[in-house]
Amino acid sequence: MTSPLVMPETIQDLVEWMRIEICKMSEQEKFEFRRGVRKAFRMRMTTPKIGDTVLVELFNGHKIQGVVKAVYDSVSGKKFQVCSGDITVKVEEGQIILK
Repeated sequence: MTSPLVMPETIQDLVEWMRIEICKMSEQEKFEFRRGVRKAFRMRMTTPKIGDTVLVELFNGHKIQGVVKAVYDSVSGKKFQVCSGDITVKVEEGQIILK
C-alpha cells in the first residue's frame, strides 16, 4: 500500500490503515466512529425494553451486565437506565449490546 488514496489490497492493509487513521482522531471523533460501527452491526436488533438483560460498554472500555430499568426519549436519541447490583448508569443506545 503506497498511498492512502489507494484501496488497500489485503484485509491486513485495511486494518493497519484504519488503525493509523483512528489514532489521528480526536476523542469525540473516536466516540462517534465507535458508535457508528456498533449501530451498523446491530441494525437488525430490536431496542431493549424495561426488564431486558443487556451488556453495556462504558466509555472507559469496561463492560457490565445489567437490567434495563427505564427508557428515556431525548433529542439525541433513546437513553437507557441500566442497573447492575449497586451500579446504575444512564447510557445511549449505541453502548448497549442485547443478550
